[in-house]
Amino acid sequence: MSEDAWILGKWNMLDDFTEKPEAIIQFEKHNDVIEGKIIETFPDPEDEPVDKCKPCLGEDKNKPIIGLKVFKQLRMNLKKELEGKVLDPDSGKIYKCKLTLLKDHRIELHVTVNLIISQDRYLSPLY
Repeated sequence: MSEDAWILGKWNMLDDFTEKPEAIIQFEKHNDVIEGKIIETFPDPEDEPVDKCKPCLGEDKNKPIIGLKVFKQLRMNLKKELEGKVLDPDSGKIYKCKLTLLKDHRIELHVTVNLIISQDRYLSPLY
């Protein structure tokens, strides 16, 4: 089994503040690169539902949210973390990211917005 196999499968993307699931992400490996796509969402009933990535650019413009590849070009680094890019469907922006498997079997998603600001989120295993 390859060193990056720990991420393959389905994970809950957790809300920044409540840590409730926002979406289910399916991670798959294609040609030594890992990608993650949204396969289900759990929108807040108070928010207007989003069905397409309207602010996205290029090939992701107006793609349906379900099936949208939000994790791109993930590869293992020397520290056994996955590094690549993450698409924010709310803004359409793509950021550098790093995913680390934690001891509690969650994934820490570290997003670099610019050289000064960064943001951390978590994914939990889907059992």
